[in-house]
Amino acid sequence: MKFLLTFCSLAMLLALSVGCSESYMDKKADVVRDASQNQADAVRDNADRAADTVRSADGKTWTGAAESKSGERTADAIEDAGERKADAIESAGENKADAIEKQDNPK
Repeated sequence: MKFLLTFCSLAMLLALSVGCSESYMDKKADVVRDASQNQADAVRDNADRAADTVRSADGKTWTGAAESKSGERTADAIEDAGERKADAIESAGENKADAIEKQDNPK
């Protein structure tokens, strides 16, 4: 009985692993996704630092917001612009990665 359970477990693992290996194009697409994610993260970090600089220059409240409404609006605008740019980078990277994968599996 123990042998049968072990055999079935191994057979199941083998069945699940067949066809699951990534192709060269899948790996290349993953590299593109990772690179675009890293670029997007860097853009977000830079925008956050720039917004924090604006808030610091304006003077921060105890909540971390800028003292003046115009300073907070400027900081928020910087963060929003950074977020939009980062989202565009991620979207372009995903589209490029999808195109690479389709070269391997045209359907």
